[in-house]
Amino acid sequence: MEPWRRNFRVVWGANFVTAVGMTTFLPLFPLHLREIGIADAHTRAIWSGALVAAAPLTAAFMGPVWGALGDRIGRKPMLLRANAAIVLFVGAMGFAASPWLLLALRLLQGVFSGFIAPAMTLVSVSAPPQNQGRIAGALHTSVLAGNIAGPALGGWIGDQWGHHFTFFVCAALSAAALVAIALGVEEVEGSRAAVPRASDATRATEALEEEEAFGRGLLRDAAAFVRAGPLRTMVLGVLAVRGGAVLADPILADFIATLRGTDEERLGTITGLAFGATALATVLVTPLWGRLGDARGHGRLLGRCGIAAALCLVPQAWVGHVAALAALRFAGGVFLAGVLPSAFGLAATLSPVEQRGAANGFMFAAIGLANALGPLAGGLLAGGLEHTELGVRPLFCIAAAIVLGGALFLRSRARAAEATR
Repeated sequence: MEPWRRNFRVVWGANFVTAVGMTTFLPLFPLHLREIGIADAHTRAIWSGALVAAAPLTAAFMGPVWGALGDRIGRKPMLLRANAAIVLFVGAMGFAASPWLLLALRLLQGVFSGFIAPAMTLVSVSAPPQNQGRIAGALHTSVLAGNIAGPALGGWIGDQWGHHFTFFVCAALSAAALVAIALGVEEVEGSRAAVPRASDATRATEALEEEEAFGRGLLRDAAAFVRAGPLRTMVLGVLAVRGGAVLADPILADFIATLRGTDEERLGTITGLAFGATALATVLVTPLWGRLGDARGHGRLLGRCGIAAALCLVPQAWVGHVAALAALRFAGGVFLAGVLPSAFGLAATLSPVEQRGAANGFMFAAIGLANALGPLAGGLLAGGLEHTELGVRPLFCIAAAIVLGGALFLRSRARAAEATR
């Protein structure tokens, strides 16, 4: 079997297991906060937004650093580092009894984790160019498949034993992924950038030159990104589309509690199933979006999927039954499925192989920043809307407007971006 195919299979499985673990607790922060004594819905909304946002926020700033480092020393160490961070910091969250300690651990998790970008890069650098969109789509599907099982599993575990137990489950699953990567992934020769080394003068001199070379390389990557108009445009558009798509996530559990068809004793499970509906849709259609992106252009696909996703967000403001909300989330997931694989596919096609990790790192940074700013803004807005006549329902309309604006921007710039390829 070709090395890239074997790596693909191992990384796909590791991504799936890690994603299951991560989503056992992410959608359910409002319920965990209720368990540790945060009774006020307004306060829970703000804290939920902050906790969801914390890890993606720090990861967004570290993404380019880890991407450039992976270009130099290999992507396998980056995957091991990311999973080890999840094991350590998420596992410790199970013992946290205050939102401030949870926040500190989430920030540290973001600094050292971030497994999607190095996973994408490790497989893509050795795969055929014509398969880049399919690879990005398939690896994204592994995460989405985990996102189907994770929320429902986490909700059920929380309903049975308490939501703090989901942190331990996440740590155990990430430990299993770490072992699989350590034993099953082989770094492909020639996939990392050349590293200038000293001529054996002294270890200290060699280490200093390594550090200086890495710093210069990171600055060159950043400068190249700033000059790369098409890639920079896509990053800004993806930031808006993804940020709007997750704007209402921090309040979803409390919002579901107000709908008909919800059983308070099974609120965690029902919330997990509602989150899983979006992931189920994306798993079903992501391979199709990958093929269409390779054939017709990833930039155009980003814009069109974003517009359709915005149209699915508006009716969520007026639903009265949890089944209707799940159906609308499923429909939105069909179109959101085209956003991330197209973003990474575009980053791959717009960058040379020796800078692929840095390009994916910048794209991952944009998505991470969106995953941070969206929930953070959503939690703050929900806190202000909570006491109005309509409650948090207008938040879905605001989310739709942000997604639509980003999608229209992407569509207007996509033709020029792909003309530069």
